Amino acid sequence: MNESITNQTEEGVDPPRRRFTSKQIIICLVALVIVFAGWRFVTERNRQQQLLSELETPVNEDIEQANQTDHTHPLDPILEIAYQSIKKIEAEVVDYTAELARKERIGEQLMPPSRMQLKIRNPRKDQAFSIYVHFTEPENTKGREVIWINGENENKIIAHETGFLGLLRVVQPPDSFVAMVGNRYPVTETGLLRLMQKLTQYGIRDRKAGSCEVEIIDDVKVAGVTCKRLRIIHPQKREPFTFHIAEVDMDMQRLIPIRLATWDWPESDMETEPVLVEEYIYHNVKLNAGLQDIDFDPDNPEYNYPD
Repeated sequence: MNESITNQTEEGVDPPRRRFTSKQIIICLVALVIVFAGWRFVTERNRQQQLLSELETPVNEDIEQANQTDHTHPLDPILEIAYQSIKKIEAEVVDYTAELARKERIGEQLMPPSRMQLKIRNPRKDQAFSIYVHFTEPENTKGREVIWINGENENKIIAHETGFLGLLRVVQPPDSFVAMVGNRYPVTETGLLRLMQKLTQYGIRDRKAGSCEVEIIDDVKVAGVTCKRLRIIHPQKREPFTFHIAEVDMDMQRLIPIRLATWDWPESDMETEPVLVEEYIYHNVKLNAGLQDIDFDPDNPEYNYPD
């Protein structure tokens, strides 16, 4: 008998395998979820901090400089158009509605295209800069609404999500962690005037930093509008340039931007294609739509804010 057992052992009979209980498996899965969620949180927080630090970095360029160029730099014709656009919007555009189509790269990932309905009041002596956003695409954000009025509600957004998360109103700073998830910029950076102001400041800064390549292309059709395309190219990646290529498509009749797209430099010497960073196209822009206070009130009966 002992000899038989000894022979079985010597012949390599496997010992009994350990079986994991359902409880142990659940604990392991929960631990993995927690680790993954923590990693995603840290990654997203770092991304937001980097983007916000770039926004907070002052571009101390007086926009009036765009009207004082001597036409010796390739950027001068573009700065002249941008300056005229800003002054016309400030003087003549009280408010507007539009549909914004958006593509954004978040970290290394190009996010699915999104669309949203916009109502915007431009800052004027008799009204505050005000924004209403209603997301319509993709499906997981469809129905989200965001309202921000400069100087009101402690300068916080009032928003609600979709589905179960839509049962509560969310009031928080526009650059808070939750508000910035899935977005490159806070909602406060939305709009035609803000777009032209920032681009003009960057253009003035880049003009001082050296030469660049500029292309101006007429009769480009974008969102059903005939535009003039202003393309700026920085061949070499160096400070203070923030993009490799930027394109702004201008509706020259109304002097408003219809599209902005930027690309980063190729990721390696082995690649030649630039990397799309962001693209924003304003469809169906209706200037001076006669927006009222109720358009920026979460209690508007046409909106879906929870009580």
